[in-house]
Amino acid sequence: MSGPASRFQCIAFDAVGTLMFAEPGVAAAYTEIGRRYGSRQSVEQVKSQFAEAMQRAEALSVTRFGEPGRTDEDYERDFWQQVVFDVLPDLREPQACFAELFEHFARPESWRCFDDVARTLSSLEQRGYRILIASNFDARLDRVCDGLPGLREVRCRVISSLVGYRKTHPGFYEAVAQAAGCGVSEVLMVGDDFVNDVESARAAGVAAVHLRRDGAVFNPSAIGVGTQSQIANGSHESPTPMALGLNEIKSLTDLLEWLP
Repeated sequence: MSGPASRFQCIAFDAVGTLMFAEPGVAAAYTEIGRRYGSRQSVEQVKSQFAEAMQRAEALSVTRFGEPGRTDEDYERDFWQQVVFDVLPDLREPQACFAELFEHFARPESWRCFDDVARTLSSLEQRGYRILIASNFDARLDRVCDGLPGLREVRCRVISSLVGYRKTHPGFYEAVAQAAGCGVSEVLMVGDDFVNDVESARAAGVAAVHLRRDGAVFNPSAIGVGTQSQIANGSHESPTPMALGLNEIKSLTDLLEWLP
């Protein structure tokens, strides 16, 4: 196949929500473990408080580094500690609960790969693509991936806390291109988070596809184009041939229909 899809050397995949998911789910795990330390929050309460807690914790980056999007291992631990304390405000033993939750999500048995992962990654590797995991996780991700059969063979992993930048910082995508050994224009980012995985990638000059496991319609003929400013704004309506125009896929195997 010729055209926009033929230029990619590396396919970079987000981890959580794209390649793997927590089992039991995050809210269920917080609720169950929290109850052992005195919390009476319901699963519904945890879910409703989680997004706001994540936003409040994000402010720690500016306080710590003077700008958003910077990170390291110490920051990530403090970040998740703040999230736990905000989501479970009624804990009798908050430090002990945080320690157990932090360890829980470091264990491979707390995670599962989606059914389409193994086939897709294997097929893309056979076609000659460099496969890379690009995640806003921390060093625990190595332990998780090493314990999951579908991911342990993917040795190239760009982990935000280890490269010093989180998505949406452009430094993260520079680290992705460097790890892939190619230019940013030769990387395709695939992820389920539109802001972190798609908008920020495009703003950094990286083509990106939004994975919508909730049933988005796949349209392999929608290979469009866009100017650099439109990439940053998530638009693909210009006739200038610069960017990937496949906006959404509903499973990873849809990539196999489109990539050469």
